[in-house]
Amino acid sequence: MGRKPQIIEPIQASFSEVLAAIADEQRPPEDTSSGARPFLKWVGGKRSILPLLLERMPKQYGTYREPFIGGGALLFAVQPARAYIADINFHLILAYQAVRDDVDGLIELLKTHSKNHSKTNFYKSREKLSSESDKTKIAALMIYLNKTCFNGLYRVNKAGGFNVPMGSYADPTLYDEDVLLADSKALQGVTVTCHPFDQTPVVREDFYYFDPPYHKTYDGYNGAGFGDDKHERLARLCREIHASHGYFMLSNSDTPFIRGLYNGFTIEQVSASRSVSCKGAQRGKENELIIRNY
Repeated sequence: MGRKPQIIEPIQASFSEVLAAIADEQRPPEDTSSGARPFLKWVGGKRSILPLLLERMPKQYGTYREPFIGGGALLFAVQPARAYIADINFHLILAYQAVRDDVDGLIELLKTHSKNHSKTNFYKSREKLSSESDKTKIAALMIYLNKTCFNGLYRVNKAGGFNVPMGSYADPTLYDEDVLLADSKALQGVTVTCHPFDQTPVVREDFYYFDPPYHKTYDGYNGAGFGDDKHERLARLCREIHASHGYFMLSNSDTPFIRGLYNGFTIEQVSASRSVSCKGAQRGKENELIIRNY
């Protein structure tokens, strides 16, 4: 821990390269290959910096662990032999479990949602998300709402109720069947569970990728917020992983607070394009940090 942090200046990109990164995130499912990739829109998704993350992966590790799974861009790109993913978002985890365990049933339900999409169906589905008991139906509701709500935002009130209004989409595409089937194949054998990040097991030589709600940005993910205290807890977990001879890589905002928490580790500043956000003014090119202990 005596090493000085390595700080790399922002990666330079032309205006056309930034537009290409944004277009890549916004590209509709029918324009993509049938390979595994995120099946949800997700605020803070990592597709725009995915090459930077991939080239920074450790060459060897035990189990891949990602406790803020979100859209899962890195997971689907890596497709590790052994993986453990988690999130505090119950509906999100059910969506992953349904893709893994009942993708055919999920696709049939999404076909029905696609056929019935309307303002009335959206708000009925939003109410039903908290009362439905069937896991695959909950997953279908989650995906339907994600693809038709305002800006793909997932936000709940303090009572845990999903409260994002309907977006303005004339003919939204809810799913790509080939992508869902590829994702289902990629998730076979993956442990998918719901718990807070600090319940993640710490195991020697395992690799941990952390993509928490960013510091001083959107934190209305589960109604409880993600304040400085949770960022401090996450930093303590990273130091525990380091002390246990595990590997971690973390993405976060470039703020003095975050830099201070991870003093002594490798800290790199990179540029990211954001096309999915709860606020239009927050979309565009931003600096963020990639932090590692290796």
